[in-house]
Amino acid sequence: MLAIQVPFVSAHANLSRSDPAANASLDTAPVEIRLWFTEPLEAEFSRFMLIDSSGAVIETPESQLDPTDPTQLFMRPGELAQGLYTVSWRVLSTDGHTTEGSFAFGIGVAVTPTATAPTISEAIPADSMLIRWINLLSLSLGIGSLAFWIFVWKPAVPQGQPDVERWMRRIIWSGWVLMGLAGIFMLLLQVAVAAGISVLDAVTNPALSAVLSGSRYGQVWLARLVLWLGLGGVLWLARREPWLYWVALILGCLMLLTNSLYSHASAMQQDTFLAIVSDWLHLTATALWMGGLIQFFVVIGTAKRQLGSITALLGDLVGHFSNFARVTVAALMISGMYAAWLQVGSVEALVTTVYGQALFIKLVLVAPLLAISAVNLVFTQRGLRNGESVWAGRLRGLVGAEITLTIAVLAAVGAMTAIAPARTVMAVRNAGTVETVQPYFQMQITSTLMAHLEIMPGYVGENTFRITLYDTEGNPVIDASRIRLRFDHAEQAIGQSELRPELQADGSYAITGANLSIPGTWEIRMTVQRPGAFDTLMDFEATVDSAPPPITPVIDTSIPLTSQWTASLVTGLALLGVGGFFVGQYGLRPLTAPTLAALVMTAAGLVFLISVVSTMNAVAASRSGQLAVRDAWTRPVAQGMTGGVYLTIENGTHRDDRLIAVTSDVAETVEIHQTQIDNNIARMQFFTGLDIPAGGSLTIAPGHYHLMLVNVQRELSVGDRITTVLHFASGTQLLVQVPVQFDAETPP
Repeated sequence: MLAIQVPFVSAHANLSRSDPAANASLDTAPVEIRLWFTEPLEAEFSRFMLIDSSGAVIETPESQLDPTDPTQLFMRPGELAQGLYTVSWRVLSTDGHTTEGSFAFGIGVAVTPTATAPTISEAIPADSMLIRWINLLSLSLGIGSLAFWIFVWKPAVPQGQPDVERWMRRIIWSGWVLMGLAGIFMLLLQVAVAAGISVLDAVTNPALSAVLSGSRYGQVWLARLVLWLGLGGVLWLARREPWLYWVALILGCLMLLTNSLYSHASAMQQDTFLAIVSDWLHLTATALWMGGLIQFFVVIGTAKRQLGSITALLGDLVGHFSNFARVTVAALMISGMYAAWLQVGSVEALVTTVYGQALFIKLVLVAPLLAISAVNLVFTQRGLRNGESVWAGRLRGLVGAEITLTIAVLAAVGAMTAIAPARTVMAVRNAGTVETVQPYFQMQITSTLMAHLEIMPGYVGENTFRITLYDTEGNPVIDASRIRLRFDHAEQAIGQSELRPELQADGSYAITGANLSIPGTWEIRMTVQRPGAFDTLMDFEATVDSAPPPITPVIDTSIPLTSQWTASLVTGLALLGVGGFFVGQYGLRPLTAPTLAALVMTAAGLVFLISVVSTMNAVAASRSGQLAVRDAWTRPVAQGMTGGVYLTIENGTHRDDRLIAVTSDVAETVEIHQTQIDNNIARMQFFTGLDIPAGGSLTIAPGHYHLMLVNVQRELSVGDRITTVLHFASGTQLLVQVPVQFDAETPP
C-alpha cells in the first residue's frame, strides 16, 4: 500500500474535483486527466504536471485550459505504466490570486491517502495590501477631485477663482500621477503573484512580458494604461477648454471599470455581470465621495488664504457637496450591501473570517463618516448660510476627520481585496474532511413481522445497529421485550458475540458496538421476543471491509438560485427606487450632479431587474438547455422515520454532470441509495453520487435508486410538499418542491 497527502488549498481558485479522483486506484491508465476549479483561470499561468513515484516529472503534453469552460484544466497524458502518480497543480484565478496543491492516483496499485481537511490561508500579505490601498487612494483622489471641480466648485463659483483653481488643478494632476504609479505597482504585484516572486524581482522577471501579452490581466491593464494616457492628454487640453473635464471624468470612470474587471467580483461564476456592475458602482461612489473630500479640504484652506472671508462661499460649497454626496452615499450603501452578501453571505462568515472582520471594521469606520456628513448637512450648512464664521473653522476640521476615516476605510478595503472572500473561506471550511460511509440495510419479512436492519457506518469497527419493526399491517412495533443480535464470522472461527438493542424515542431499537471486528462476511441472527408471542428468528448476512480513509468532498462555492434571485431583485428595486426618488427630487433640468448620479443609480437598478427576469426565463427554459427535474414525489412518513424521494433528472446540456449531494428541509440528512431485492431480502447500496450523461436522464424510482430521507423531522402527510435541493458537480443547484402522495400516479 502506498501513501500520498491530499491537496492543500491556499487561496481563491480551489480544486473542486478531478477525474481521476484524488486517491483513486485505476485498473487501466486514464485517457484524460481533468481538474475542475471554483473560479475561472488564467491560461498562461495555470497548469499541472504528472510526477511518478520516484519524484521525476513525466514528459507529457502540456495541460490546457478548456476553451469552453475556463474553470477546467485537462491533459491527455498518453501511455502510463502501472504505478503511483501525483498530479501537481498551480493556477492563477482571474481575480489575480494563485493556488497550488497535489493529489495522487494509482494504476494497478492501491493508494492509501493521508487525509487532511482542506484549509485556506487568511494571512494578509502586507505588500499586496499596501499596493491595493495606494491604488484605491489614487483612483479616489484623481477621479473624486475631478468630480468636485465639475459638480461642486463650478456650480458654486461659476465666475471662477484663478488662485484657488490653480491649487485644485494641482490636486487633480497629483491624482493622475499617483494613478500611473499605482498602475505600475499593481502590474508588478500581479507578476509577483503569477511567478511566485517578490514585487521587486518582478521588474526584471520574464513573467512581466508574459503577463502583459498572455493574460486577461495584461489586457485589462493595457486598457487602463491607454485610458490613463488619454486622461492626461485631456487634462492638459482642459486648461483652455474646461468642458473637457467632463471627458476626463468619463475616462476616469472607465479606469474604475478596469479595476472592477479584475476584482473578486470578476471571479464570480454566477451573475458575474451583476457583480461587476455592483462593484463598479460601489467603487465609483467611493471615489467621488472620498476624493471629493480631499479636494474640499484643499479648497477650504486655499480659499481662506486667498479670499479672506469665505463664509458664504463655503455655505454654497457645502450645499452642493451635500446634495451630491447624499446620492453617492446611497449608491455606496446599496451596492455595498449586495457586495457583502455576495462575498460574505452569513453572520458566521462576517464574524469568523479575516475578510468578514475587515468588512466589519470598514462598517465601523463608515458609521462616524455618515454621522459627520449628517452634521455638515444639517448644522454646518445652516450656520454658514447664516453668516456664522465659526462654522468655517469647524468645517475644515470635520472634513479633515472625514478624510482620516476614509483613508482607514480604504486600508480595510485593501486588506479585503488582498485575501480570499469570506464566502470562499466558509466553503472550504464547511467542506472539511468527511468519513466515507457504506451503510448496510436489509429487510426481512415473516408471517408476523417485518424487520429493517441498518448498520452505520458499515465498516470494521464500531457501528450503530438500528432495528425497526412493523406488524403485518405496517404499524410500528414498540412492545418487544427483548431483541438480541448474535454475531458469527462466516469464514474464521473467532467465537460469537452478542448485542441487545434497546427501544429509542423514535420507535426504533438501537445499540452501538464493535462486534464487526474483522473484514469478511458476518452472519447476524436476530431474535425478537414479544409478550404473548413466539420468538421470531431472522438471519442476516453482512459483508464488511476495513474503513477507507476519510475523503475530501467537493468544495462548493455556488449560491442557491433562490438566494441569487432574491438578492438581485432587492438590490435592483432599491437602486431603482432610491435613484428614482432623487431624480424626482432634483428634476432633470438643469442636469445637476445629484440628478446625474441618481440616473446612474436608476440605470444600474434596471440592469439588475433585467438580469433577474433573464435568469428566471432561462430557468423556465431549462428543460431544453439545462438540468431539469420532473415527476418528483415522496410517500407519507411518520416523524423520526426514514422516507424516500423519487424523481427524474433530465440533463439538457451538452456536458455530462453528476448528482453529488442532496439536502432537504425535513430530514436530518439525505443519502443516495440503490435498493436490490433478492429472495424477499432487500439490500441497500450507498452511493456518493450518480452520473447523468449529456442529453440523457436519470430516473430515481422505487426498487432502484432513491434519495433516502434520514430521520424525518416532522410527519409527512398526503397533500404536503417538502423542499429538496439537488447539488451537482457542475455547480448547479436545483430546488424541487416534492409533493407527498401514496404513489407516482397520485396527482400532487
